[in-house]
Amino acid sequence: MTYRPPDPAAFIARVAADPRCAAITAGASVDAALTSRTPVVVILRGNGLSLVPLVRRVHAAGKLVAVHIDLVSGLRQDRSGVAWLAGAGVDAVMSSHGQLMASIRAEGMTAIHRLLLVRRSQLDSAAQAISRAAPSMVEVLPGVLLPSIVDRLPPFKVPVLAGGFIRTEGDVRAAMDAGALGVTTSAIELWGAGGD
Repeated sequence: MTYRPPDPAAFIARVAADPRCAAITAGASVDAALTSRTPVVVILRGNGLSLVPLVRRVHAAGKLVAVHIDLVSGLRQDRSGVAWLAGAGVDAVMSSHGQLMASIRAEGMTAIHRLLLVRRSQLDSAAQAISRAAPSMVEVLPGVLLPSIVDRLPPFKVPVLAGGFIRTEGDVRAAMDAGALGVTTSAIELWGAGGD
């Protein structure tokens, strides 16, 4: 039987129900993520060749899996890499490469366009990049800055995640108050223990 990821609306609904997504490196913090209440485990780094067993473990724990194709070693940022992730049972793919969003969507996965905003000039081009890429979601980095730049961001027509330097409950609240649907964080204490 072939695994079918949830459609983007169902993926987004899972994030909305519990907006703290666990950002991990394969091997590090895996057990904590699997026993937490977080609905989504985002694999930021690791060995692409060891993803399949990890994806199975995450699904067995009742969680969804997103993989950052740009950062996991052994994966190419092209259609073949996206197809391989779909075959591995991944639910969502993150990338800063807008041209991959169509391939991700075509494979039935949730497409998350990651925007690293390090200069003011990038704010102006963000709307155009998102419009061209047509992702299911956008992740804004550094997420801790979202509250201070939200009034300068173009209105996105898709849900926003805040990722990067989200370390405290205050950071989570501030990002959510600024309009984020959820956050991605490596701070284990923010994931919540199972059953909390």
